[in-house]
This record gives sequence, C-alpha cells and structure tokens, in this order.
Amino acid sequence: MAESPAPSQTDHLYALANRGDYSQLVRYIRNHDDENVRYGAAGIVAESLEEFTAQVTPQLRRLLVESVLSDPSDAVRAQVVNILLAIDESTIDNIITQLEMDPQATPTDTPYPLILTKWHSSPRAPLRFLAVVGFGRVGSQSTIAKLRTTITRETDLRVLRRAIEEAGTVGDETFVSPIQDHLRAGNAEFQQSDTEQIERVKEAAVDTLIQIGTAAAYEALVTASRSTDEQLKEHVIGEIGRFGAEETVDLVVDELDAETNEELRTEAAEGVITTFTESDFEEGHAVRQRAIEKIAEDVSIDVSAEFASIVDDSPYESERRNAAWLLGQLESSNEDAASCLVDALQADDAYLRQIASASLTQLETAEVESEIESVLETVEEDSEVHTLASFVQSALQNTAAEAKKELIEYTHVVDPSDYGTASE
Repeated sequence: MAESPAPSQTDHLYALANRGDYSQLVRYIRNHDDENVRYGAAGIVAESLEEFTAQVTPQLRRLLVESVLSDPSDAVRAQVVNILLAIDESTIDNIITQLEMDPQATPTDTPYPLILTKWHSSPRAPLRFLAVVGFGRVGSQSTIAKLRTTITRETDLRVLRRAIEEAGTVGDETFVSPIQDHLRAGNAEFQQSDTEQIERVKEAAVDTLIQIGTAAAYEALVTASRSTDEQLKEHVIGEIGRFGAEETVDLVVDELDAETNEELRTEAAEGVITTFTESDFEEGHAVRQRAIEKIAEDVSIDVSAEFASIVDDSPYESERRNAAWLLGQLESSNEDAASCLVDALQADDAYLRQIASASLTQLETAEVESEIESVLETVEEDSEVHTLASFVQSALQNTAAEAKKELIEYTHVVDPSDYGTASE
C-alpha cells in the first residue's frame, strides 16, 4: 500500500515543486521504481494544481495518461486521475477510448470493460469516476444497473454528477426516479457541502432528464420547475423548452411575469426562444402564436429587455432571429429593444438583418426614429444597412396598412417558423 516517501525524498519532491520543475515530478510519477515516490510526487502535483496546469504540456499530459493506464498502484492512479480532472475532464474520456481500442491495455490482468467493475468498487473516488465514464460507453444492462446504483448511493459529488451525465448518454427511463430524488433534495442533504458542485449535480440532472425525454422525465422537470431552490428553478425554466415546445410554452411564459426576480425572467425568456427553436416546422407557427397570446394575457411587465439581450448576446443565429422577431410582436417595448434591433441591422446574418428591420416597424415610432436617423447619417448610402434603415424610416412614416404592404413586399417572409429553420 502506498505511503508517503521517506522525509529526505519528500523534501526533494517539494524542492522540485517550489522551483517549478513539474516535468521532473511527472517523470517520477511515470517512471520511478518506488511506489511511495510515485505516490508522493503525484500528491505534491495535486497540491499545486494551479501552478501545474499553467505550464502543463501535451507531453506531460501523455505521461500522466500512461501512468493511469499502466501503474500497478491504485493509490498512484487515483492521484493522477485527480490531476487530469483538474487539467481537462475530457482526458478521462480519452483514456476510456484508448481502453476500448485496446481492451488488454489495463494495469492488471483484468481486461476492459471488466476492469470498470474493479474501479467501481474502489474506496477511491477518482477510480469510481473512471468507472462511470466507462459504464456510459458500454451501456449494457449490467453497467446500466451499476450506474443506477451510483446515482442512488454515491457520496462524492463529482462522481455523482458524471454518473448522472452518463445516464443521459444511455437514456434509460429507469434513471428518472433516482435522478429526481437529487432534484428534490435540499443542499443540506448532500454529504458534501460544496455548493458549486451541488449546483452542477442538479444542472446535470435537468439536462439528463431532457435527454431521456420520456413522459416521466417531463413530469420530473415540471415538478422541479416549482422548486423553492431558485437556481434550480431558473435552470429548469431556461432548459425545459428543449424537451418539446408544445408541452412547455405555457409553463415557461408564466415565469416571465416574475417581477422581482430578474434572473428567472432572463431564463424564462431564453426558455421561450428555446421552445421556438426546438419546435418542428409544422408546429412552429402555432407555438409562436401561443407564446405571443400567452405573453399578452398573463405577463404584466415589460419583458422586451430580456429578449433584447438574447439578440445582443446569443451565440446562436436561430435564437437571435427568433428573439428579434418576437420583439416586433410584443405589445410593449423599451429603448433596449429599439437599440438592439437597430444594431442588428448591421449584423453579419442576412436573415437577422431583415427580421430586425421588420420588427423595428412594429415598435413605437419615437423609440426608433432618432436611432434610425443616426444610422442613416453614419453609413454609406449605397450600403444594405442604409437600404434597410431607409425602409424602416419610410414604414414608420406611412400608414399602418401601407407599412404592412411594403414590409411583406420587402422581406418576403412567409412564416415566422422560417426564422428557426433557415441555415445559419
């Protein structure tokens, strides 16, 4: 069993760390004959993760991976897995991939995937982490049962979170009940007090239920949307639209009316747009119309700023297009809406530019005219931006009927669902 190395060896290892010679420490981890020295070197690197990760090289990472795959000591292996998790969790996936390609390349006579069972029963959490990553790849009835047991009994939050994520990869409905138990649990019920890790567990639980995608998974999410845990509720509302638009649009829109909770409104706005982007072509128009009607009926506050931030900040063009379109349908708007749509006239995405120009014609004239005039003064007259801005200015000055006719002729938009399906 690995122990701390002799005091003189420990002093030498710490001296290497103090002068930043992590390459020598990694070589000790990989090659030293004394298990205690390998264990001590790995422990010292694990104590200095911030400094080590700042200078780790592909070669050093490769040596650590080789150590995981070949070291005869589980104690050393667990320390090295901890180091690799701090560098990049995907490295653990790469280790499992290597074992899939060469099942005999394990540190014992037990081949892959049988080695996973040995690691799963280890008292060392990093080895259990290795096991659950492998279980998600294997996906047999036996490994599904082991994943379910892990989700039910695991006390290490990092292992628990990854087991829940692997359950989403497998997609078996029998995971729903044990996952829901973690969504119901208060933070005090977890056996570790790391709030950030607890939040990651719950976020993984929400994402996995969406991946499983059954009626039971949806009901578990609906229950979680009523949680007194505000951060959990916000995450559910922001993501539940991925489950299916028709089922979720009413639930998500209801949370837009959270006057005193800005973060929940933000997540609800993102959830509304997600219902648009996740709906198929046939239901897209009905979902959009339902959202507009529901907002008009049940949302008592101006939420245009929340959708404007999606136009400004979303990395996904389909989300930006849909949010820009919705801003033109809201009964109330503010300067944020006008400003973001005017800015969108100069976006790289041609669809977004056209949708923004169409929506601008639906806003209050006073909120738009001055910004449009500013655009016209600053861009080239023969540019597309100038053409779009001129169109908006002209539409604002016409009667509503004339503006509508000109809008249809200019944008050639057939149906709002086109906004989510056009190529990005």
